[in-house]
Amino acid sequence: MQEGENANSLVYAAGDVDVSDSDTFDFLVHIGPLLAAVDSKDSLLAGELYLRRRSVFEKFPQLSSFIMEDLCAEILFSLCYGEMQNILPDTIPLLFNSAKKKLDFDSSRESLEQAFMRYFKDNAVTLTLPLVGTCYYDWEDKMCPYVLEKLCDNLSAENLLGAAEKIRRAKHDFYQSLECVVQAEPYNPHDRNAIIVCIENPEAKISGNPGLEKAGHIRALAAKIIRESKPKKMSYGGRLCSLSDSTICVKVTV
Repeated sequence: MQEGENANSLVYAAGDVDVSDSDTFDFLVHIGPLLAAVDSKDSLLAGELYLRRRSVFEKFPQLSSFIMEDLCAEILFSLCYGEMQNILPDTIPLLFNSAKKKLDFDSSRESLEQAFMRYFKDNAVTLTLPLVGTCYYDWEDKMCPYVLEKLCDNLSAENLLGAAEKIRRAKHDFYQSLECVVQAEPYNPHDRNAIIVCIENPEAKISGNPGLEKAGHIRALAAKIIRESKPKKMSYGGRLCSLSDSTICVKVTV
């Protein structure tokens, strides 16, 4: 993950704040990661953290809305159009109402998809989106090269923590260095709005043969909105944002 999101967040409460109340305590415990995600403009992670602790954040609606305000439209887009969970906007009213104001959305004159197209057309927007279809490119098998898995084999009890931290840092820097390209794919025979994501093959890079390989696509519905908002734009930058055993997430600029 991005370095800013790997930090341990500390939230300080004024001396006169009563944190014995369970709701207040839960909010202070969980708000740190959400703040970090919003600050690093990771719209997908911020949305997932909000959903995970939604019952806690919605007990403090004004403060939660204020924290997510600058990124609320991007968070809503990542959750409703970027992922495959088919989250309906009106099922998350706290976030939806904030995003409606930012989008200047009026359901009587346009759909939410059209509102996002208009918003993207008029603004430079940064989004974090998960990839779909990675299984078609066998990318799960490429994410953790054998040589990286073996780094821990020679750890000894002497300075164990220091050595482990060096390995963690080396892995983080390696993945952060992987080149990532997000490109429109108008020649795709299945979807003219397709957006392909290519990432440097980790195994090939370690072997000294770096090169971009197809890793997956942006979800079709998200790609449609992005492409139709700026049809002449072919490249969206792209940076590897986070990855796990099941998900690759990239940061793109619309």
